[in-house]
Amino acid sequence: MSENQHEISNSRNKEFTFWDCLCYLLLSLWFIVHNILDFIIDKIFSFFYDDTKQGKIPTVTHSFLMESASSLAERIRNKEISAVEVVEGFVERIKQVNPLINAVVCDRFELALKEAVEADELIGSGKLTKEQLQQQKPFLGIPFTTKDSTAAKGLLHTLGLVSRRNTKATEDADAVVLMKEAGAILLGTTNIPELNMWCETRNNVFGQTLNPYNTTRTVGGSSGGEASIIAANGSPLGLASDIGGSIRMPAFYCGIFGHKPTSGLTPMKGFTRRTGKEEKTMVTAGPMCRYAQDLAPFLKVMIGNNISKLNLDKQVNMYKTWFSLY
Repeated sequence: MSENQHEISNSRNKEFTFWDCLCYLLLSLWFIVHNILDFIIDKIFSFFYDDTKQGKIPTVTHSFLMESASSLAERIRNKEISAVEVVEGFVERIKQVNPLINAVVCDRFELALKEAVEADELIGSGKLTKEQLQQQKPFLGIPFTTKDSTAAKGLLHTLGLVSRRNTKATEDADAVVLMKEAGAILLGTTNIPELNMWCETRNNVFGQTLNPYNTTRTVGGSSGGEASIIAANGSPLGLASDIGGSIRMPAFYCGIFGHKPTSGLTPMKGFTRRTGKEEKTMVTAGPMCRYAQDLAPFLKVMIGNNISKLNLDKQVNMYKTWFSLY
């Protein structure tokens, strides 16, 4: 290396060292300022949000409320527990916790119990074998809930708007139809922010939904009502929707599982006044549940005829899977 090249190299090293130090100092300053602001904000809001004032969620009285939907469905098919017992248990649980968390805003408990009786009668009739029931009605007798923004015949469909506070759906959304065809039993609809367009769950029709793990904390949005009632063991399955985190954020805040499928896979007719004829949309319906094992079977039902586009039953070799951290 010539003397001139050596001088240029040393000059560049000094230049890089200077900018590296400057970036390090600015980053350190940002962290310090950020921590100070966090401390100040936490201190201010501690006067309004007092953890000592949080409501106490009642202890679960029926152990089966803690089971996965897949496990309960199998037990119902095996006649180890009846659909009526399961539905009655979840209805009782909703009545216990809902005054504290304000998650379920409209219910159909009486109809749900009638459908549970019909489910037990179908199993008892022997018209379908256990294998046929599992194939054709994988969630027979299993309760589920869905968002107020999802059309459910006869239930309020306000979208969180005062102007629609008395509006009821006249038909089921296509995804609700698919769930019912799979044997699932709708218990009611849950709270949302206005038009699903906010990162927490409150509106001027039903008020604010609270987190069952700490009722002074948010549940996120827009599927906050679903996340809250599922986390409180009031529903094993939640039919939700997502554009920019409406399933994923509430699932994270409430410690449950949620998945946003690829757009175009799930039928969207009946979701937030959609006709199902929209050619391009980022919104998609997706599952929410307490157990990861319920995600795939739930998604299979929701996808309907598009199931052939996915390989949900294909084994994945984790040793050949690449993971990226951002």
